[in-house]
Amino acid sequence: MRTKAKANKPAYDAVSAADAQALEGVLARFQSSRRPAIRRLAQTSHRVADLAVTYPAALYALASRHGTPKRRARALGLIEAGAQLRDVAAALDLPLWLRRLPPEAFTGKLGAFPRSDIFARRIANHLPTASEHSAFWLQSILFGARAADETFALWLAQQRVFLEPGNPEELFGIMAAYAAISTGPPSRAKSLVVVSWRPEMALDTAVCAAKSWLNRMRLVIQLPEGALTDSWLMAGDARGYDFIPLLDEGAILAEASAMQNCADQYADRLARDKCRLFSIRRRGVRIATLEIGPHPREAGVLAIAQLKARHNLPVTAEVWQAAHTWLGMQKDLKRATIGATPDRPLDTDVWKRLLADYRSRKCGAPWLPEHASKDTFAAIDSGIGELARRAGITSWLFT
Repeated sequence: MRTKAKANKPAYDAVSAADAQALEGVLARFQSSRRPAIRRLAQTSHRVADLAVTYPAALYALASRHGTPKRRARALGLIEAGAQLRDVAAALDLPLWLRRLPPEAFTGKLGAFPRSDIFARRIANHLPTASEHSAFWLQSILFGARAADETFALWLAQQRVFLEPGNPEELFGIMAAYAAISTGPPSRAKSLVVVSWRPEMALDTAVCAAKSWLNRMRLVIQLPEGALTDSWLMAGDARGYDFIPLLDEGAILAEASAMQNCADQYADRLARDKCRLFSIRRRGVRIATLEIGPHPREAGVLAIAQLKARHNLPVTAEVWQAAHTWLGMQKDLKRATIGATPDRPLDTDVWKRLLADYRSRKCGAPWLPEHASKDTFAAIDSGIGELARRAGITSWLFT
């Protein structure tokens, strides 16, 4: 009877009360749903209990039944034999760099971890400094590796956006897709990237580039030829300049590329009838891009909202005069500004074609919506907008 009672006593009861209390404090830091299993394991052996401090990931893996029973049995045998942690890690198929993460880092089911030597060496410099941020940090790194690659995951690990909890798929989904597609094989989606992702990129540059790419994809799926038929004002010429409406994705992308401006970011405003764009040319050469919108003070009257030369530089007085002359030649400058937003749906088939190659490489990429709609795009916009907020980005792209 005494032998049975002794066998049931916690292994750490043999140490001092202070050490036992310290160990109990460490065990209490693990995920609550796993705590009973972790505590039972710790009671079997002082060597197993020591993992709570020396390698919390291994103890969590054993308690959560990570890997096969054979692997777990081998790992327990190595632990009892006093083997090195690297051997225990290999038995459990865990990377050794995880040993530097605290108990709070591990939640849910353990997945595939980046394990290259380069990643293991570099990630040590970017571990979270506060244990309460470690779980979200680790989930985000694992998602980054899955949705893009280890290089992107390592870049993501360096960013200071983990001070608040969040959903990695919502927060980084479009960023990861942008990084993977812009550095991947040629595709229609890649052709819409203006600035390709690279690991030296600052966070604000990368987020704005991803948002710009998302807006260009929206342009392609929402404004094909024929989607817009009303240019509001008539095309024409004045003072030797031609005024040509830009009504579809092909014309707008060509204008943005030639003029090095943000005309390609206007898909949503155009689709909601908030503005119209015109290309100003002279003898076939693009001179400026013109935005027409509601007059800021006169309800129902159209006016020039923006007029910019290449690279968004100011235009000459001559171009301004030509624009006002052309405006004065219009038969009607009045347009109702109040009414139902027109229904210009996003084309799900085009959306699927744009992402087909990426999805084929990323097991379907379920973190991106299957169908394109105003609601699904609003959700994507919300995610990258939240990322911009955390990063303190104030670009007009997010206003």
